[in-house]
Amino acid sequence: MATRPLTRRPARGHACICVLALAGVCLSIATADGNYTVKRNDTLTDVAHQHGLTVRELAESNGLANSDKLRVGQKLIIPESGTIKEEPTSRSLLPKGLNKVRVDPGKWKYIVIHHSASRNASVKGMDYYHRVERHMENGLAYHFVIGNGHSMKDGEIAIGHRWTAQLDGGHLASEALNKKSIGICLVGNFDQDHPTKNQMDSLHALVEFLLARCHLGTDALKTHQQINPIYTRCPGNNFPGKRFLKELESERGSGPSTSMVQSAAGSQALRP
Repeated sequence: MATRPLTRRPARGHACICVLALAGVCLSIATADGNYTVKRNDTLTDVAHQHGLTVRELAESNGLANSDKLRVGQKLIIPESGTIKEEPTSRSLLPKGLNKVRVDPGKWKYIVIHHSASRNASVKGMDYYHRVERHMENGLAYHFVIGNGHSMKDGEIAIGHRWTAQLDGGHLASEALNKKSIGICLVGNFDQDHPTKNQMDSLHALVEFLLARCHLGTDALKTHQQINPIYTRCPGNNFPGKRFLKELESERGSGPSTSMVQSAAGSQALRP
């Protein structure tokens, strides 16, 4: 009796299981990141800092340019922090605990950039000088200090007591302006030297964070020379104000601001 050769039928059941398993893996990868629905008045900067990201990280995760505007109802992917490659201006440059400081809503109107006028200045030394020599009860006049590699690590950001306690600054010759102005001091003399790259990267990250946290636009950014009632050279002729402002505006997608441009022009006109 003739026998038919046995033929194996395709294992359809197994194929379906494999397809479903693969789909499940893809779905788990797709949902590893979170989602956010854009609300009225949201900007990339606001949403980024809400979720502990930089504007660049959020924009790249969604195929957007830093300057793109958001639409109400637009869905954004919020990447997990572990999947992000760190960039020079990323949140890794910001000191731990900065996000935990409770900021008084509406108190801060300006962010003012200074230099220490000394290459070897330290937080401890400036605090002593302001407390003992200048008789400032709260010591260090600035809210933040950024090191240049001498007394502090290059690019290291120190948080002053005036920021953690949300106290008025002591860095301007005006009590009214000190009440609403955040002071950032970069260690160095920028009439003689230039800020280091690490200092500028840290300044960029810190200013971007503060603008978002305090709901300010780039017009709030000033140099000491521009805003101080009494003429000063600070933060020095070599501080790259125009370039720094342009980079910030590109990150935030805001229109051009003339604040630091005017300051630079004033610097040239008033220099002795």
